[in-house]
Amino acid sequence: MSGPEPAPAPPAGEARDTTEQNQGSTPRWASVALAVVVAVTTVARAWIIAHYPEPDGDAKGHLGIARALLSDPFSVARHWVWPPGYHYLVAGLFAFGLPAQGVRYLNCGLAALLPFLVWRYGESLAPASPSRLARLAPLSAGLLCAAMPVVNLLGTSAEPGTVFAILALLCVWGVDRRRFGLAGVALAAAVMVRYEAAGAIGLLAGLRLVGCFPELARRVPAPLAEACRVPVRLIATPVLAVLAWLLAHRLSDGTWLGFVREILRYTHAQRETYFHQDAWTDFFFFPVVQPYYLFGLTIPLCLLGARRAWRTGFVVPLGIYLFLLVSYTFKGVLASGRYYESLTPYLCIAAAHGAVVVGERWRPATLLAYAAAFVHVVRLLLLLGRWTFHLAW
Repeated sequence: MSGPEPAPAPPAGEARDTTEQNQGSTPRWASVALAVVVAVTTVARAWIIAHYPEPDGDAKGHLGIARALLSDPFSVARHWVWPPGYHYLVAGLFAFGLPAQGVRYLNCGLAALLPFLVWRYGESLAPASPSRLARLAPLSAGLLCAAMPVVNLLGTSAEPGTVFAILALLCVWGVDRRRFGLAGVALAAAVMVRYEAAGAIGLLAGLRLVGCFPELARRVPAPLAEACRVPVRLIATPVLAVLAWLLAHRLSDGTWLGFVREILRYTHAQRETYFHQDAWTDFFFFPVVQPYYLFGLTIPLCLLGARRAWRTGFVVPLGIYLFLLVSYTFKGVLASGRYYESLTPYLCIAAAHGAVVVGERWRPATLLAYAAAFVHVVRLLLLLGRWTFHLAW
């Protein structure tokens, strides 16, 4: 059984020329605007960290595990139901003298980096366009990302969400730049930080398997077809990481998936305490209601621009999202907004392109649609900040 060979990479000169054109397409005032928004939100997060306690209960657990690893670094049981990657990262920082509060400041800095990565990723892959508004879409996505409530909230926390979001974006970037070895390493690191990266591994593996059967591959929708031809090394590296972690559990407690059962037991118990007890409200809360309070008017723009923004690497966040939806349906995850941080970069990119689509018939509509979405996101950010740091404490 053999599948089609991976599609050849575009000539290096062409890729370089496109990238250079795009890199020069952003006006200085626009990049300054992004820097100002990032600076303002970073200062605000730093002030919150200095004046308010950790907003996330799980973060305290992660910090406690990391500190325990300093005296017992090979204990699998210490990690409880979580993967070990973030714990070892934080333990290393503790070993070098960083305090627990310093981890929050580190995530504050990483949250400032994420919008710039979104901008550079979008710009490096955007096709050359005569439309000035289309050329500004990557930077517009960075501006949206900088104001997103979930990015800023987790930027005040010691939660691993921001680290995971950056690793996932590096994987997506690697896939789209055809640097599959680096993309595989990034995905392996991501799944050792948060389990939902397993959804990306599963979707990539499934599509690659379909690619081994030409008759089936021809029926795959166009946006997913390129993923049927990715090299096996992209998938093999994260799969080996997952198998190593399962083996560690087997050697530690005698079970391969005992931690999965513990996750289900814990999440089922927590979900029973939720305020939305009726079946329909519970079913729609995580996939419909909560995204509105996190992303607001960027959602309709995302739906409009998803087709234009789509790249092969978007299979990674799609797999993560499908993993979360299935897990939520079977009460395998809580209805926490922090899960959406890793999906935020792609929603912002699609929303920025959606604003361009809106303006194709009437150019001023692009600015109006984008401004409405941005203002709504800022309003949601202020509401979330007020609720989290004033009413919740």
